Amino acid sequence: ISAGHPAAPASLAPGDPGGVWPAAALARGESVLVPLEGAPFADLPSGEWPDPPAQALVVPLLQQASAPYGFLVAALNRYRPLDDGYRGFVELAAGHVAAGIASARSYQAQQRRAEELAELDRAKTVFFSNISHEFRTPLTLIMGPVEELRGRLQDADAEVREELEAIRRNGLRLGKLVNTLLDFSRLEAGRMQARYEPVDLAAVTAELASLFRSAIDKAGLEFHVDCPPLDERVYIDRGMWEKVVLNLLSNALKFTFEGSIGVAVRREGAHATVTVTDTGVGIPAEEVPRLFERFHRIENARSRSNEGSGIGLALVQELVALHGGAIAADSAEGEGTRFTIRLPFGSAHLPAEAITTAAGTGAASATAAPYVQEALRWLPADTAADPAEDAVEMPSHGALAAPARVLVADDNADMREYLVRLLKGAGYQVDTASDGRQALDAIRADVPDLVVSDVMMPRLDGLSLVGALRAEPRTAAVPVLLLSARAGQEASIEGLQAGADDYLVKPFAAAELLARVRANMEMARLRHHQARWRTALVDSLQEAFFVCDENGAVVDINSGFTDMLGYGPENLPYLPVHPWWPDAGTDPEAHRQAADAFAGLLGDGQGSCTIPLTHRDGHRLWVSATVNRAQDPDTGRRVVVGTFRDVTAEHYAIQRESALASLSTCLSRAASLPEALAGALRELRDLWRARSVVAAVFGHGAEPTLTATDPALDWRRLPAERRESLTELRQRPLLTPVAGPTGVGVLLEHPDGPLALFVDLGDHRPFTGEDQLLLSLLASHLAQGLARAHQIDQQRETAIALQRAILGPSRLPDGFAVRYEPATRPLEVGGDWYDTVALPGGRIGIVVGDCVGRGVQAAAVMGQLRSACRALLLQDESPARTLMALDQFAAGVPGAVCTTVFCGVLDPDTGHLTYSSAGHPPGILTHPDGTTHLLEDGRSVPLAVRRTRPRPEGETTIPARGTLMLYTDGLVERRRRPLDVGIGLASQVVQDGREVAVNDLAAQVMTRLAPADGFDDDVALLLYRHPAPLEMTFPAESSQLAPVRKALRTWLAQCDLPAQMIQNILVAAGEACANAIEHGHRHSPGETVRLRAEAFVDVLRLTVADTGRWKSPQPEANPHRGRGVALMRALMQQVTITPSPYGTTVDMHTRIAR
Repeated sequence: ISAGHPAAPASLAPGDPGGVWPAAALARGESVLVPLEGAPFADLPSGEWPDPPAQALVVPLLQQASAPYGFLVAALNRYRPLDDGYRGFVELAAGHVAAGIASARSYQAQQRRAEELAELDRAKTVFFSNISHEFRTPLTLIMGPVEELRGRLQDADAEVREELEAIRRNGLRLGKLVNTLLDFSRLEAGRMQARYEPVDLAAVTAELASLFRSAIDKAGLEFHVDCPPLDERVYIDRGMWEKVVLNLLSNALKFTFEGSIGVAVRREGAHATVTVTDTGVGIPAEEVPRLFERFHRIENARSRSNEGSGIGLALVQELVALHGGAIAADSAEGEGTRFTIRLPFGSAHLPAEAITTAAGTGAASATAAPYVQEALRWLPADTAADPAEDAVEMPSHGALAAPARVLVADDNADMREYLVRLLKGAGYQVDTASDGRQALDAIRADVPDLVVSDVMMPRLDGLSLVGALRAEPRTAAVPVLLLSARAGQEASIEGLQAGADDYLVKPFAAAELLARVRANMEMARLRHHQARWRTALVDSLQEAFFVCDENGAVVDINSGFTDMLGYGPENLPYLPVHPWWPDAGTDPEAHRQAADAFAGLLGDGQGSCTIPLTHRDGHRLWVSATVNRAQDPDTGRRVVVGTFRDVTAEHYAIQRESALASLSTCLSRAASLPEALAGALRELRDLWRARSVVAAVFGHGAEPTLTATDPALDWRRLPAERRESLTELRQRPLLTPVAGPTGVGVLLEHPDGPLALFVDLGDHRPFTGEDQLLLSLLASHLAQGLARAHQIDQQRETAIALQRAILGPSRLPDGFAVRYEPATRPLEVGGDWYDTVALPGGRIGIVVGDCVGRGVQAAAVMGQLRSACRALLLQDESPARTLMALDQFAAGVPGAVCTTVFCGVLDPDTGHLTYSSAGHPPGILTHPDGTTHLLEDGRSVPLAVRRTRPRPEGETTIPARGTLMLYTDGLVERRRRPLDVGIGLASQVVQDGREVAVNDLAAQVMTRLAPADGFDDDVALLLYRHPAPLEMTFPAESSQLAPVRKALRTWLAQCDLPAQMIQNILVAAGEACANAIEHGHRHSPGETVRLRAEAFVDVLRLTVADTGRWKSPQPEANPHRGRGVALMRALMQQVTITPSPYGTTVDMHTRIAR
């Protein structure tokens, strides 16, 4: 039913009998069945039914112990009777509605309650904050005079002293209570500010525990402090931690009558754990959960005193939580209690802005005094502390270095008089001001030595007074001690940030005030002497000291700077470019070095480097420069302070040692005399950053031999003036540098004659006296190194000649090329060999071997094995049987065991090779198409290892224009490289050299496979190209043409050439030979003609040479003659005829068809 319908009035009066609904019965909690008849019930909605309802059940919405909230009207289905189930359903729905109303009203009531409590809490916080001044000022005026009376009435009777002591004790207790309440108010207001510093938690806790030792000992209890140092710092607020530990210890003493109290610190994983245990009365189990509730106290618990506020442990829990830690209690009634605090290491859990790395003093603050005094008061009278022991000791005037004047500013007259009395009693001259403005005027008129000011004052408060003093240069250094009733670190921090030197919280002890005044006086005196001391200390430095501003200008120097560089303070500031930098025109390199170093140091703000500088008189010196960034404490301006230390002697000594070491290393690595000289020139060029370095050796030739850092340079290409200067150096004394406009020269000895050396510096730097000394030393060292290199070259040549004399033969069979290379270091004969043996039937024995070891002994073994192998091959041409016989021979030769040998028999006509290998690296066979394969058949163990076993043989055929390479392991074996890799590299070199003569290929193999520092083992190499080149020398007679043609045809067939190509070559060769006979030797019979043919991969070269002179053809006499040259050119792809007075050479080339 919509609002405003007659059946839905806005309200009902219980006493109105004419109402739409029976309000009186509903008010009594009764349900009523109402017929829906009459005007109010006209036009009722019918829902899904065709007729409107005829009855309604009205049910009250009941609430406990009170009148119903209202009532629920439920129209009944006219087609269903109202039975108990129907009625129960409607009443259940009414009950749910009533419950919902009750829950909503209860929630609203709770919200109102919470808001009221929060408002009450805020009012309490505001109250405590506002009342602090009213608490602390009277406390100060109570405790101060009491301390004075205790000091004056030392001789008074005991009753008077006891009364004073009672006042003092209760004052301390009241101050402790006020501090605790204010701590809570700050916690609730979110204004508790902490400053966390890294400390040794064990040491701090042990120190706090020690304050209670006298009280615990006097109570007759054992006190165990077990606080070993931790391996990591814990971040705590010292003041808060003192309250935590002191609260727990005072509780332990309060509830412990016998047994012991203990404090322990341990590390447990990532936390530091502090436990405080006692054997006291313990805590009932039902009270443990409420232990940390505020103002909760355990009733009827036995203790040394019934006093207490019930907020100590609650405060402890809050303070521990501020440290990111947790506290837990474990107790059993009658057995004692254990409190466990867990604090995490590190500072990640703490606010970053509250962390400080500055370590505190480590001394317990005055916070501990009230706790200890209260604890002592719990003990029997005969064990209490003697009140006289705590009397204030007033300092005498004689304790001060000089009379000082103090200005006291406070709007409270009693406080001013109290402070004046204290300070005058200590010997100070005291002036007063009743507010901040009056104090500021007095200070401006006559600056005092120290200002003691209250924070809260009219007209100008203490913080503003400090700011005004610090803003004026004349008063900026006046020390200020602020007094305030506001306790807590946030108040202290606020005062110190404002510029105060110290901050003292009311109430304070007279001794503490006087100690603070005295300490700040002394600090002010030290600051007054700072400038004078600074000048004296800086001038006492033996190093040059300087200060640069942000732009790099030197604004301050000491006397050491003047002594070192010659520049004094009279010309300050020195702007960059500084006058002590090397001149950019005459020494641009040193100038750039100094400028770059200074810019880098100035940009980084700290660091050190060694740079060249120039003294005012022009001489060069080297300094070690060290700088650090600093900030002017007065202006905040950033500066850079630095020092120069003269390291000229050390620099040149290190330069000489380094240069000599580099040159020595270069010379020691050289494998020959030319390599040593070329490497030394590069070292000299790099040392002086020269444009070039040249060395001319004046030997026995027509012109000097030139070596230069520029490989393309020779004597003829040198400028005339340079050739002249090098030649003039021959007239100079040895090892005496001669400086010129663009460089310096020196003469030294070379094994082949005088060596003139010139270092071309260009114009980038001068050549100083130190440079000339260094060049003289290096030239002497170079001369000695060249002599040693020459000696090594001679030894090398001797070793190679000896080894080759042992190896032989002097003439190899056609198609072969061999090489032997001794190890680079040491240069001596070794055990590697190669050999070719002429066998019956034109066959050739091929042997390559490698004896173990090196030196004369290995060479002797090699000679015996080589000779034996030759003899055995001549007896039996089987390589396998030859090696088996050599096994027996090697077994009787000392040092021959494990020799490796490759033995083969080659038929040069067919290219057929039979071979056997005794542990030797496999031979490499390269085909004309570039493919290679290793000769790995016929392999067995080295010599004399297994003498009774037969050795296998392998066979292969060397294809036409193929190449065979045999070698010893020194060619392919390298440290930290698999042998297969070396063999692969050797195969590639042979592949790449298929188109060069076999002798040239041997040179390429040795060059490309040689390590940078030479072979470390001797190497023997044997190459064979099949077929061997054809070489024939025959008489210049026409009868020789047929035999030559036959021999050439046979050789060409071995080259596997097409028949037509063979025919073309035979015709061209016949024409060349006929011309040589007919034209070259027609008038000089008895001469000879030489023919040489050599086949490469895809080129055949044919050369015919004679020693006569050809006759020019005359075609007009016989038209069928004189066509030989044309025919040769037609048959061959390239024909070159080279006549000379000594004969004519015909060189013909043709491509080999594949």
